Amino acid sequence: MTKDLAYFFQQLINVVQLSSFYVPLAVAFALIQAITRKVFLSFGDVAMFGSFGAVYVCFASLLQGYDDLPASLFSLVIAVLCTASFGHVTARYVFAPLINKSAQAFMIAAIGFSIAIEELMRLQTGGRDIWIPPLFQGDDIVFSSGQYILQMPAVTALSIGLSIITVAGLAAVLKFTRFGRNWQACSQEISLAKLCGINTESVMRQTFMLGAGLAAVSGWMVAISYGGTSFSSGLMLGFKAMFAAVIGGFGSVKGAVLGAISLAVLEVLWSGWFSTSYRDVGVFSFIVLVLLLRPEGLAGIGAQRESEVI
Repeated sequence: MTKDLAYFFQQLINVVQLSSFYVPLAVAFALIQAITRKVFLSFGDVAMFGSFGAVYVCFASLLQGYDDLPASLFSLVIAVLCTASFGHVTARYVFAPLINKSAQAFMIAAIGFSIAIEELMRLQTGGRDIWIPPLFQGDDIVFSSGQYILQMPAVTALSIGLSIITVAGLAAVLKFTRFGRNWQACSQEISLAKLCGINTESVMRQTFMLGAGLAAVSGWMVAISYGGTSFSSGLMLGFKAMFAAVIGGFGSVKGAVLGAISLAVLEVLWSGWFSTSYRDVGVFSFIVLVLLLRPEGLAGIGAQRESEVI
């Protein structure tokens, strides 16, 4: 293996790892966008909320003597269940009454919701970062060829596998279940879905639950991979995942996956060639350029307002 080839494969591992963080959260954004036709800005902080649940449960499990793998997987289950329940409650009592309101009202409510979550966790932690002991130490996956070594941490492999399973499971749910068919009907035209007898409010609550669960998966990956979390960790993660969903195509699940992977590739390429201090500048500049050249997104199709059709 040559030096350049080894470097390429190491960077490819970095791309796949970053993609595993972004894809579930970007898909969560796309699910909500598709049926509400509005941008929900709070999923980054929902992921942060899930990461706190994961850190607390994982740390408690380690103190009880559990091994790294059972402790991490148990923390994932609890984080997803807690965050999905939280998503259901907020969808029913906060966002469902705003669906027929203006996009500005929905966006303001989402921003207020994010601030409330951040402040709640800031007060709960005293503004400190919360850490857990490093997991899977010494279990790295190592590939060697001559003098060049490729290294993949075990926690990275676990995150990648979980992300693939999560997206594949979601695709199966949307294609083969009653909820999936109802969601597709609502995403195409929610008023016609209502006329066909579909309980659109129930579909929306279930979608919020599913989206919150996906956000918890992303939050768990970040917390376990980096060994901790903080009340401000959801801000940048949420912005990047939201823009990944937007550049992929408004309300398109496939586009969200494509946008998340494109974002990960861009970040790794920038880090490999330029200073990481300006990485986010380059990323958001690329996003602006894509939206200028292709407003419907990389995998999206043109859409019209009902007033324009009439």
